[in-house]
Amino acid sequence: MTAHAPPSRRTVLTAGLPAAAAVAGVTALTAPRPARLGAPTGDAELTRALAPRLDGHRTVAVALREADWSVRFAGFGADERREFEIGSVSKTFTGGLLAEAVARGEVTVESTVAELLGAEADGSDIADVTLAELATHTSGLPRLAPGMLLAGWLGTLRRTDPYAGTDAAEVIDAALALSPDGRGEQSYSNLGVALLGQLLARTAGTDYAALLSERILTPLGLEGTYAPITAGGLRRDAPHGHTSTGLGSAPWTLNGSAPAGGIRSTAEDMAAYLAAVADGTAPGAAAATEVLHEASGERTAMTWFLEETGGTPLTWHNGMTGGFAAFAGFVPDSGRGLVILTDTARSVDEVARDVLSGEVAA
Repeated sequence: MTAHAPPSRRTVLTAGLPAAAAVAGVTALTAPRPARLGAPTGDAELTRALAPRLDGHRTVAVALREADWSVRFAGFGADERREFEIGSVSKTFTGGLLAEAVARGEVTVESTVAELLGAEADGSDIADVTLAELATHTSGLPRLAPGMLLAGWLGTLRRTDPYAGTDAAEVIDAALALSPDGRGEQSYSNLGVALLGQLLARTAGTDYAALLSERILTPLGLEGTYAPITAGGLRRDAPHGHTSTGLGSAPWTLNGSAPAGGIRSTAEDMAAYLAAVADGTAPGAAAATEVLHEASGERTAMTWFLEETGGTPLTWHNGMTGGFAAFAGFVPDSGRGLVILTDTARSVDEVARDVLSGEVAA
């Protein structure tokens, strides 16, 4: 996830082909690439355009959906089915679950913490916080619960998952114990979105991973996408990532904070997901279009950010864990969309925005 609050949204956001081997050989000869970047595969034009912008990365998978609905896959040491942590791009799935719950009549965006938790929220200063506030980072909840600060520091030091020891009930308890600070103003909160996901799961009478699978992943056929929740839930041979300096990093499954950043996926699945969100056919697709907060020219839907880059309207989210980074976004006017997944904790936001705005010809 963007486990550390992302920099300014305005400066940094967040395929196997039959002839892949031949394409890789030609591309390797014609496109400069950073020394540690994996061998290019897939769409040669796309790898040529991206390689010079991926310094410091190793394994990267890319999906570019054109305005004509065709999808181009490219990779560096990876094909479209390689698994990555998508970090805070997971928040868009949680936003989709909110929109789906609204459509089912289970909640409204104005439903409060107290309405969903009942007596459990009695006496809490966040009892009247709404789901809309949680989805737009305006609840006044901090980025992390105070008890997570030490765990975060130790996790960074040890290159382990700092969220692993806190389950769903503990996330709810931690949030209930806090007093909002700056409520109404947008301040990025992993805790807020984690609470949102757990409230939706509690309301549906299930857990977050099961809710995600039932309402979004299974209907869209996203078999390569899942929320492991704990290390024990990882699939066999699940890839590990790397820190920005190249050291190995343990997987981040996030446990109770999974709604804020614990999903793993592939470029193939994310391309299908992004297309379904863009054309409105995904369960909870309204999460990307129903604006719930607007201030200083920036708009936020149900966890999706809406803004302009180079004069081009863009709907997007980014993500970063201890060993991975991700970007997913699309241009609403044309439906053109882009997914970039990397197993290195280095932002790919700038190059992604440049591709979608046309500054990088791909």
